[in-house]
Parts: sequence; C-alpha cells; structure tokens
Amino acid sequence: MIDFADRWINIDASARCSLECPKCMRQSLRANGMDIPGADMTVDQFEKIVKHFAGVSFCGQVSDPIFSPHLLKFLEMCKQYRKGCEVRTAASQKPEQWYRQAFQTNTEAKWVFGIDGLPHESFVYRVNQDGEKLFDMMLMAKTFGIRTIWQYIVFRYNEEHIAQAKHLAQQHDIEFELHLSARWNRDNTHDWYRPTQSQHRIMAKDDRKF
Repeated sequence: MIDFADRWINIDASARCSLECPKCMRQSLRANGMDIPGADMTVDQFEKIVKHFAGVSFCGQVSDPIFSPHLLKFLEMCKQYRKGCEVRTAASQKPEQWYRQAFQTNTEAKWVFGIDGLPHESFVYRVNQDGEKLFDMMLMAKTFGIRTIWQYIVFRYNEEHIAQAKHLAQQHDIEFELHLSARWNRDNTHDWYRPTQSQHRIMAKDDRKF
C-alpha cells in the first residue's frame, strides 16, 4: 500500500470561476462546445482525503478555490488535522469580509495571489479580475501573519514592469514569484500575450538589485 503521509495533494474543489483568462482550459473547452467538468467537493469527501496527506494545495485547473462553497470549512479542517495548506487564487469577486474570515480561519495556510502585472493592469490577462482589490486583500493576508506570495506570470504587456512590481512586493514584505508560461500559440507571431524578450533576459531582470 502506498504511503501518502509525507506528500501533498492538489485539489480542484469546484468547477466555478469568474475569470476569463484566454489561456485557461475553460476557454479551450468552451471554444470546442464542451461543458466545464467537475463539481463541488463535499466536506465528507474532503475529510476522507485530508487525513492521508501531509498537506493540501487548493489550486484549480478549471476553477478558482474561492468559489468552493466549503473552502472555509476545508481551511478549518486542515488546521484541525494539523495539515499543511495553501490557496492559489486569482479571482477577486468575494467581498472583503469573506477574505478576512478566510484568513482568520487558518493563519497557518499559505496564500498565493495571481496578479500578472502591476495591480491596475492585471485584468489584461486576468479578464474580470480587479487587481487593485486583490492586491489589497493580499496586504490584508499579510497582517494576519500569513505567508503571502505574489505570483506574476510574464506577458508582453507586463514584461517591462517586473522590476517595479518586485520593488512593490519588497516594500510590503511580500514574496515575489516570477512565472514563465509555455501556453503560447504554435504560431508565436500571432500570440499577442507572448513576451517579446527571451526567458534569459526576463530572468536577468528579475535578479536586479533594488
């Protein structure tokens, strides 16, 4: 029998998301006339899983974790069972009070916020995202002592703003994660989102001193 006690599991806890990110699987499925797969994970289902793993990552492939109707309960259960926990989110459509309750429920959980670019421009890829609101929620998480990470995927529209974003993260003592995507169209000349610079040059920018 396989022992999962030292392993983490990633969970897509629902099939809901308010964003319309062009490179997301949701858009590919819709373009082909297919429904978004999945359903809401129940509390009973989660309890059967959480006991057997070292930690849980809520990182949706077709959903955003904040839209799971039981996420607050799942966070509470991770704390109850003393399991590691992280939430990777990019949607911003929950009210401020919901975020506050989520952060208070499990202050040991790590939160990763997908804001691709400076907060005022992140909607260019994260369609329907209020990047400035989500940035404020990221700052709120920090006030609860939560490990807080700003995930920044590099696109053409934000490739010149990496240094500025990293400096902003440092000002607020937030970890900064630079991500290089591979989800480009085969005909790269017609992919507006693809950065114009090489990965080497992009990473060199990330290493600048401030």
